[in-house]
Amino acid sequence: MAGRHTEEYWMQDYEVLTMILSALMWRKHNGGIRLCADAEAIAFVEKMGLYHIWNLGIEEITVPEAVPEKVFWAAGKLYSLKKMQMPAVMVDLDLIIWKDIRNIIKDTDICAIHREGIFPDVYPGKEFFHMKQEYRFDPDWSFEVLPVNTCMLYIADEAFKNYYVDSSITFMENCLETEENLCHMVFAEQRLLAMCAEKQGKQISSFFPGSAQIENQDIFTHLWGYKNILKFNYKEREAFNRKMYDRIVREFPEEETTLKQLPISGL
Repeated sequence: MAGRHTEEYWMQDYEVLTMILSALMWRKHNGGIRLCADAEAIAFVEKMGLYHIWNLGIEEITVPEAVPEKVFWAAGKLYSLKKMQMPAVMVDLDLIIWKDIRNIIKDTDICAIHREGIFPDVYPGKEFFHMKQEYRFDPDWSFEVLPVNTCMLYIADEAFKNYYVDSSITFMENCLETEENLCHMVFAEQRLLAMCAEKQGKQISSFFPGSAQIENQDIFTHLWGYKNILKFNYKEREAFNRKMYDRIVREFPEEETTLKQLPISGL
């Protein structure tokens, strides 16, 4: 999501290549894919000539002004999920899934990559949150249940999806925090998912028990923190871009013309 900016929206070249490969690999192994984005991000995609990458089209999402953008920088994911009809999978733009996962997620209520540990600096108690006076945490929400990493999220049931998303949006719209500190965003997106599932008796399945188990696997690649290295290390970025370019052309040669029109360093 571009966010409420006055300047033209832009993505780094390595982010664009990852986004392209993510969508194409999903189409190859798991079916159709739709991009959810705000108007500024959609304009960027169109300018780069990438609209065709998402074979189910692009859905415009708007995050209300009531949601503080600095604090809830990933709120667009929740508003995207609100528009989606379940069962469906939501995948981050910087996550590439290399294999068919349909047999893994079928017959599950909820499926994600892994659970998260309750680290106090990231997942503090409810007294930490700066909320409007009238807001109340549901007394049935357990602060003991492990949060869920939502870089990939499958939900089977429409009613549960609505309950989770509405709970998250209510939390965000009642938040008085004005500065980003991570804790509010991951509560709305990752901790509330687990709390809502536990309350409604929904089973959360995961590919791996925790983040420590995701090394040496070949199901997915998540750029996540590596983007910080690519942002500041130009040689690393050039090597990464070349690797991504070559992989896209090898797997999807019909996209080479599209790639050649993009402003990519190292090519």
